[in-house]
Amino acid sequence: MSNSKSQKNSKTYLKEQIELLVADLRYPSESDEKIEFFEILDTVAEISTENFKTFIGKSEETAIQTMDLELFFEPLTRSEDWFTDEEAQWAEDALKLKTVLKKKLQDLQVFRVGETEIEVFVIGKTEAGEWIGIKTLLIET
Repeated sequence: MSNSKSQKNSKTYLKEQIELLVADLRYPSESDEKIEFFEILDTVAEISTENFKTFIGKSEETAIQTMDLELFFEPLTRSEDWFTDEEAQWAEDALKLKTVLKKKLQDLQVFRVGETEIEVFVIGKTEAGEWIGIKTLLIET
């Protein structure tokens, strides 16, 4: 098997792994939005707040901030004694997702794009140099 084919299969496996973990996950905010797989199709050495806006089709004036990965995952991975089985499973899946992203992706970054309706992207680079991760929407009024 050629190296690029092996890397492609690795990305496909990682994508499937992430999609399985986010299948039922919702990010806790005013609207509890779904978490989805995300990828940037352009190949680029690094992602910055400026070029990220271009990749997702946002104008230069769009507000963008970085966020700490632990801070992003804190409400997802928190577990309480009173959680239902379903909520406990969400926390467990979120913890697995965080572990997979940290293990399999380099240069992990979290971008918050917009105000009030905030798109949040957790993105990192695969061994093949492709940028993938997850995205969700936060509503903060």
